[in-house]
Amino acid sequence: MAATEIRERRRILRYRHLLVRQMVQMKNRVSGLLMETGVSHNKQRLHKLGYFPELLANADAVSASIRPLLQLSRESITRLQRTEGAIVRSLQRDPLLAERVRRLQTIPAVSRVTALSWALEMGDISLFSRSDKRSAIAGSAEMRSVPRKK
Repeated sequence: MAATEIRERRRILRYRHLLVRQMVQMKNRVSGLLMETGVSHNKQRLHKLGYFPELLANADAVSASIRPLLQLSRESITRLQRTEGAIVRSLQRDPLLAERVRRLQTIPAVSRVTALSWALEMGDISLFSRSDKRSAIAGSAEMRSVPRKK
């Protein structure tokens, strides 16, 4: 069993995963509302900064009945994004993880979240006697940290 400090940080990283899932659900609801009501929109830009106010500025296209729902949804998405970013930054700066995460990020294609997942889920890699065992565990830890598309 992992040390208490690691378990606490794992809990925080897993909470981040919950926030990401909620963010994706909210984005899907926004898209659904727009499609349901026939509002023409750019799917690639919908959740980019600046496009949402532009979309709402078109009073004729967006029905008054869904306008408050869209605004509330957008505020929720923004709040979830800020919280998720703060969690990742705090874990990345954590003295217990910082150096290990920094070293893991020197590997090409290893993001902050992947490095944090490896550092927290793998624990002390010296406990694994063979590299194939380490790889198997790393793969399963990575899969838990990546939100799955449905």
